[in-house]
Amino acid sequence: MNDILVALDNYGITPVSIEDGVAKFESGYETYDFYNAILSCVKEKLYIYGRKNRKLFTKNNAKIKELLDNNIDFKCLFLSDKSNSSILKMAQENDNFESDLNSIISSVKEKYADYINCFRKYDFQQLKRIIIIDDIAIYAPVTFENGNVKHFTKGEFIICDDGTYDAITLLNEFKKIWDISKSI
Repeated sequence: MNDILVALDNYGITPVSIEDGVAKFESGYETYDFYNAILSCVKEKLYIYGRKNRKLFTKNNAKIKELLDNNIDFKCLFLSDKSNSSILKMAQENDNFESDLNSIISSVKEKYADYINCFRKYDFQQLKRIIIIDDIAIYAPVTFENGNVKHFTKGEFIICDDGTYDAITLLNEFKKIWDISKSI
């Protein structure tokens, strides 16, 4: 966990507490700096359970392509653009959400055609965001405001070190969601 903490700190994202293999952050989630730190730490595995993953795919395409070319175990989940309208509306109160989601999924299909099996989509309400980097887990709980999911950008998140109950549980949860998700 130390590598990711150092990488995040280099971008000014610091935990408010670290105890028993769990680091808690009050802010910094899903920013470009957050993803730069994350991508700099990947050695073997990167799993992303997001919605539209816009910040991951708008400025980091070269780094993601490099990871894929180096045979990193990469899996990325998107909210399905075919989900029912209530799920799409609840995912983010933003008039552009559906078109942004469609655009990003189309771009991923085009840019990563050789790695298309690394991408899937789910069609249910997400309860937490999960990122697995090698053996650590990062998650951000979904919180609601006025019946819609609050924005994750700059939000709170937690990092769980390898071997903690939470890290193992989050990895297993990601695998279950991956297994029931569909190809993009």
